[in-house]
Amino acid sequence: MFYTMRRLVAASLVAALGLGRFAGAQAGGQPLVIVHATAIDPATGSTTPDRVVVVRGHAIATVAAAAGFEPPPGARVVDATGEYLIPGLWDMHVHSAFGDWFPGGRDVILPLFIANGVTGVRDMGGDLPVLLGWRRAIVAGTLVGPRMVVSGPMLDGYLADGKSLRFPSSVPVTSAATAVAAVRSLAAQHVDFIKVQSEVPHDAYLAAAAEAHRLGLPIVGHVPTRVRIAEVIDAGQKSVEHLMGLFEGCSTQEDRFVDGTGSMQLLLESYDPARCDALLRRLAEHEVWQCPTLAWQRGETLLDLLDQAHQPLARYVPAAWRTGSWRRFTDEIMVDIRKDPLARREEYWRRNLAMTGALHRAGVPILAGTDAAPGVFIVPGFSLHDELVELVSAGLTPMEALRAATANAGRFFGRPEIGRIAPGALADLVLLARDPTADIHNTTSIQAVIADGRLYDRAALDALLRRVEASARAIR
Repeated sequence: MFYTMRRLVAASLVAALGLGRFAGAQAGGQPLVIVHATAIDPATGSTTPDRVVVVRGHAIATVAAAAGFEPPPGARVVDATGEYLIPGLWDMHVHSAFGDWFPGGRDVILPLFIANGVTGVRDMGGDLPVLLGWRRAIVAGTLVGPRMVVSGPMLDGYLADGKSLRFPSSVPVTSAATAVAAVRSLAAQHVDFIKVQSEVPHDAYLAAAAEAHRLGLPIVGHVPTRVRIAEVIDAGQKSVEHLMGLFEGCSTQEDRFVDGTGSMQLLLESYDPARCDALLRRLAEHEVWQCPTLAWQRGETLLDLLDQAHQPLARYVPAAWRTGSWRRFTDEIMVDIRKDPLARREEYWRRNLAMTGALHRAGVPILAGTDAAPGVFIVPGFSLHDELVELVSAGLTPMEALRAATANAGRFFGRPEIGRIAPGALADLVLLARDPTADIHNTTSIQAVIADGRLYDRAALDALLRRVEASARAIR
């Protein structure tokens, strides 16, 4: 049974990523040839000048030296002299269809990803019928958007009132039995993985993890409030989001945080370097991936410093987001922020960067993710470039940050076709005017995006952004 379910899950992921269309798609259609580019392959850490990359259908067919190369008959040729070619980017923590909290996902969120070179996303909680419908349309070429790997509804427990869930797109679990039933139900609906949230009770979490493993589904997400990160490691959770559980696990007072009596001041004062080193070694040994979402961690910790009235990307944000969900989040976060002075919160933010760097040095694999769109002014697509900057601030090199957003996604999914510039890799590419390995800010110098073999030149990308802006204005 376990083997059969693993094969079914693998088949589901192949369909989700659009990989099953390679054989027929490569045989026909106009080849796309990019010539004279400097190819940057984060999987190998290589930077190779004057390359030619041939795309046929949905895959890269050829990577070769440009000198003496003759394009195939009928090919569309893009002269990339002086430009840099990287694999398409992956945002490994997004919410695209989140109940009624972020209207306009189809016309705002999805095209913003493509306009920013984000050709793949891991949707960490959303309305499953909507997401699956979008995914089918994207694969068919009738909707502009990234590849989507989806969890559907998140597993979560009730808040203190015993009847409310914190977020939409959630399934309530209150016991081991309800957790097992929820996992089985989601598996029957063909989700790609199981996502857990913070309020899942201890026994329910352990039961959900065991059932997910039995069915061959990865389990990812938060470290629930009443669960220790050591238990998460033992339970085989594949990724941890937002650095959750780490500071608590590095504290000599971890019990205080598990029973709900901890504080930011205690978190900072009770840090034990030896305890933390041992924890990081265990995370590396068990390959528990980390998706720090640093851009949002900074935004949440220092939200009182964000001038929400004067944001340059506001034109891409529907008013309904700013007056609805983002306003609610801001009000809730400000209650917590007022408990700690700015200097203490700034120190906590510095510790987040230091923790990410320590994880990386310890060999814990890192994923780039943003928590768009729920994070306040974490604007889809644009925010991934902010995340890459934060990863470099945390101590990763620009090449390593790029790897976190490209080849590491492929490694996480067990799909070597993802995040590479090599024959047989997915035809997801981004052409840049400037070298991102010299300065990670250069990932924003986008000249063209190839998503699933479809070319969007700069004019097409600008047209996409204009349509998003118009859609955002229309959503009230």
